[in-house]
Amino acid sequence: MNELEFPATPEIIFGDFHYFDADEELICISKYIKEKTTHNADIDPARIKYLYTDKMQKDGGRYTVGHLIIRSDLEKMVDDIYDYIIVVNYEIWKDLDNHNKIIQFDKILCGIDLGTLDSPSLKKKATDSREYIDNLNFFGATSVLESSELVNLAAQRIVDKKKEDRKIAKELRTVNHYE
Repeated sequence: MNELEFPATPEIIFGDFHYFDADEELICISKYIKEKTTHNADIDPARIKYLYTDKMQKDGGRYTVGHLIIRSDLEKMVDDIYDYIIVVNYEIWKDLDNHNKIIQFDKILCGIDLGTLDSPSLKKKATDSREYIDNLNFFGATSVLESSELVNLAAQRIVDKKKEDRKIAKELRTVNHYE
């Protein structure tokens, strides 16, 4: 596997379910980012559960490719396998090239805060003005901002298409109702 080859994003039809397992593809990307970056070198990709979703997520009024969830102590009492959950929007993700997948996924991983050696803890970091400084410094501000804009525009296109499809379906039901 060369450094930018990851398992292919699977074909998923969501239907009645809104979440699907994404461990196979996304853990490979997490491991790659862990190896290649210093700012995410301490994460443990095996302690993260990865999911695809068909639900859109916004941060600061802009669409994102995914988000990070920290599991509560109560949830971990039931099942202590994972500390975090990363949920990635499948419709946006499947259309990104590997370079943008890495930038966007690194951005999500930048939200993990493991604390310090003296005071280890599991928290979620806030973004530094809608982006993470570590992500911007590593990949370059222009690349990160262009990638984030690409994600936002792709999400907006998907949302607009779904609205148009619902409008057309409603019009068809109305026409068929009167025939």
